[in-house]
Amino acid sequence: MKSHWYWATLMIVLLLAEGALRAQARNEASLDWAPDQLTATFLYTADDYSLQVSASSLRRTLLEGVGVEYASRHFYPWEVVGAVQYSEGEPLGQKLVSTGAGVGYCRNLKGWVPFARVVAGATRTSSADLMYLYRSPRWGAAFSTAAGVDYRITPRWGIRMAQLQDEYLPYGSRGSVYWSFGTGITYIIRR
Repeated sequence: MKSHWYWATLMIVLLLAEGALRAQARNEASLDWAPDQLTATFLYTADDYSLQVSASSLRRTLLEGVGVEYASRHFYPWEVVGAVQYSEGEPLGQKLVSTGAGVGYCRNLKGWVPFARVVAGATRTSSADLMYLYRSPRWGAAFSTAAGVDYRITPRWGIRMAQLQDEYLPYGSRGSVYWSFGTGITYIIRR
C-alpha cells in the first residue's frame, strides 16, 4: 500500500512542478493539441497470490480480458479518464470487473502520446467455486496507476503500443495487487 501512496505523491509533485514551469514559459511557445480518444485494450493480468494445486506446486492466478476507456483532453495536457475492464482466468474461473474514473497527464509528441494516470473506482471479483479469499462475489474500492504510450497511425486511428497498470484491490488481509500489461487500438474523436 505504501508504494501506491509513493507513486501517487510523486505524480502529484511532478504535475505541480510542470504547472509551475509552464506558467513561466514564453507566450511564443506552443504545444501540440491532443483530441479526446476512445481506447479498447487487451489486458494480460497477474495477481499477487498463488493457489496451491498440489502438495508440491503453486499456480499463479493469471487473467486475460479487455478494457475500454474514454480520455477527455479538454484540459490538455491534463485528461479526465473513465474506464471499464473485464478479465477472467484460472485457477478457479476467477472473474474481475473494474470501473473507475480519474486524472492523467499526456503529451502529443509528433504522433507519439505518452501518458500516466491515477484512477479510483470499484471492482467486483468472483470465482467459480467461490474460493477466492471469501465465500461470495464481492465489491470493493479499487485504486490504480497506469502508464503507457499511444501512437497515431492516421488522424482518426492509433495503436496503444504498451500500457502497464498496477491495481490495488481491498481483498484479503492486506489487499491484493494486480499487475496488467496491455496493448490495443485507439480512436481519436475530433471536435
